[in-house]
Amino acid sequence: MYGCVLLAMACGPAFGAALAPNQVIKVCGQIAEWPPYLYFKRETGSKTDEVIGYSAEYLQRILSRRGLSYSIDMIPWKRCMESVKSGVYDMMTDTSSNEERSKTYLVSRPYYAVHLVYFFDRERPRPIVSRAADLKKYRLCAVNGYNYAVFGLTSTEIDLGSQNLGQSFQKLKHNRCDAMPERLEPALGYKALGVLDIDRLGIGFDVVPDLPLSTFHMMVSRNVPYSEELLKVLNEGIELLNNGDGAKELELKYSLNGGAMNPKLPSGLTQPSPAR
Repeated sequence: MYGCVLLAMACGPAFGAALAPNQVIKVCGQIAEWPPYLYFKRETGSKTDEVIGYSAEYLQRILSRRGLSYSIDMIPWKRCMESVKSGVYDMMTDTSSNEERSKTYLVSRPYYAVHLVYFFDRERPRPIVSRAADLKKYRLCAVNGYNYAVFGLTSTEIDLGSQNLGQSFQKLKHNRCDAMPERLEPALGYKALGVLDIDRLGIGFDVVPDLPLSTFHMMVSRNVPYSEELLKVLNEGIELLNNGDGAKELELKYSLNGGAMNPKLPSGLTQPSPAR
């Protein structure tokens, strides 16, 4: 016992250890999917077990440069975050950052960005939102475990009872909230997959004018011995892909209009101005 107190490093995991040759990195993603970045492949309209998407191929390209590969489990998002935190999984993709997450995980460079919007029911009076603070005037519904600090919102200001975007949209449609602060591109990705058609539901959206694009990152567990080296591998790969042709190839494949780091809005909407 006393030896462990005096020699804690010897009794615990060897932090600072190197990644092993041909190591398989353990990754988790959200079972609810996050198209076009991470989702299950469809064949003749049916979902398969194969996970594909911009992030899936992006990560594969990063790791293969170092002779590494990955396995991925799609599980509930909150469980994924907790499992990465504890070291059950090495890392997760498709994560926006905030102060709490930057303390909990090692956060990579940004590798794509999305628009911050609010959704509303076209059959009811449209919320008047000229800046992010205006959202606080309305009943808001959102997904448990997602990061809404980027909207300037705290958990006490939102109904976080939904487990996925589909449940949030149903709450909006059934007048259990007035607006949904959310990311645009995944909602459009669900529509493209035929999972959730916001047009058919009669749901509209617009940008939150004073908010910039929200960047997304990969996050590494602080509780695996090779965490620092894995983060270095990710950051080096992100820089190479985003400054070269690798990211551009994937942007075209997954229809990321305007590029992953500078996506364009659908026609009829105005690009939000940078936050002051």
